[in-house]
Amino acid sequence: MGRATQSKSDQIIYLKNRFKLLSQVVSALDAETADREDLENVLAMMGNLEVKIRRFRDDWKDGLIKK
Repeated sequence: MGRATQSKSDQIIYLKNRFKLLSQVVSALDAETADREDLENVLAMMGNLEVKIRRFRDDWKDGLIKK
């Protein structure tokens, strides 16, 4: 499986962009129109982000990523 990025700097940029996207999605939720599916989508985004963070962490620990 290929890696999304090959350096710590690129990985941090990737994470920042993903967090911004997640923040925008949550900010766009409206109490009047939001439904269960919207919350499921937010949870899925968070889960995907967690997987990516863990992968980056493990890559850093194993020395697989250049600075």
